[in-house]
Parts: sequence; C-alpha cells; structure tokens
Amino acid sequence: MEHTPAAARNAWLGAIALQGWRAATIDDAADYSGFQPADILRLVGDQVDATAAFLDHVAAEAVAGAAGPGTVRDRLFDGIMRGFDALQAQREAAIALWLARDPGLGLLLAARAGPSIRRLASAAGAGVTGLRGQLRLAALAAISLRAFDTWRKDESPDMTATMAELDRLLDKAERAEREGPGFDLLGLPGLASLTARLPFARAGGKQPEPVSSDPAGQTGD
Repeated sequence: MEHTPAAARNAWLGAIALQGWRAATIDDAADYSGFQPADILRLVGDQVDATAAFLDHVAAEAVAGAAGPGTVRDRLFDGIMRGFDALQAQREAAIALWLARDPGLGLLLAARAGPSIRRLASAAGAGVTGLRGQLRLAALAAISLRAFDTWRKDESPDMTATMAELDRLLDKAERAEREGPGFDLLGLPGLASLTARLPFARAGGKQPEPVSSDPAGQTGD
C-alpha cells in the first residue's frame, strides 16, 4: 500500500470500522494497513485528524458533483449522491462514527457541517445570502440529514432507497422554493412558524408597509 495521507486516513477508518470509534488505537490502524504507527501519525495524525480528513473528503466530493451542468435541483442531487458514494466506500467506518455518540466527535461533525452545506449550495448555483439564503441552507441541511438516515439503513449496493428519498425531499424543497419559504413542506416544525412571522421573506426582503392608524385614511360606511 502506498504511503499517502489518504492511505493513512483509510488505515484509521479501517480500524474504526473494526473496533469502533472509542476502542480504535494507532496500533489497530497499523495492523489494518501494514504501516508503522509513526508513519500514520506523520501522514494524517490521530483518529480525530483522520476523521476530519474523511469528512473534508466527503464534502469535497459533494462539491465536485454539484459543480456540473444542469438545474440547481439536479446539481444538488448529483452533489449529495456523490458525497454518499464517498461514504459508501467507507460504509462500516461511517456508520461506526454515527453510532459513537461521542461529544468531541459530535462537535467535529457540527463544525464541518455548516461550511460543507454552504459550499455545496454555492457549487450548485443556489443563493446562500440574505434571509432566504439562510433558510435555504437550513432546509438543505435537513434534507442531507434525512437522506443520511435513509442511507445508513439502505443496504442495496446502488443506494436505490437513498436516491428515491433524496429525490422526494428535493421535490418538496423545490415546491417550497416556488411557493415561498413555508418549510413545513419539508416536515420541519418550527421553521414553518418562523417564516410565518416573517412575511416579508416572500417579497425578497421587502418589508410590508404598516397599516395606517389614521382615521382619515379609513373608508366609512
């Protein structure tokens, strides 16, 4: 096996897949790959560094997939599915990371998630600025999480169920984009009531004019 950062990263992922996040050690990674522990540490670092590198790899693949031709919706679909292709290549490790329930790992995932979603949206040509942009990113994060939940239960080699669920979620998001930011269409309680309190969001940021309280401006019977 060639001694590269990617190979050292995969050595850690192999150990995590076999031993779990908490139990995996540098010696496990060395045994899995045939590398010396010092080489793994030099090339990628510890298991936290390797996991961060893996998350960055998945995010980069998603961005590359979204940067192709097509509509915004099609590019989001292609990007998210390309990210799942990268996850699928390390499926056992990815699921082990998800099941770890480790606070430090949770912070790492959270820190990577926001920038990754924003770059994916930008690569697909979706606006990410202003109020609508922030709501769009929140919806895209929810879509990605729901699709991931389907993916981890999807044992088909071609990820048929994952593609179907992602397609369904993007259809709902596209309808929400046309009809206004009523993200109840995505099944996100809380965001619906938030946007209901922000009626100017439908007008591209233009706030509604206040109702006049001057009796002279009212029409009599």
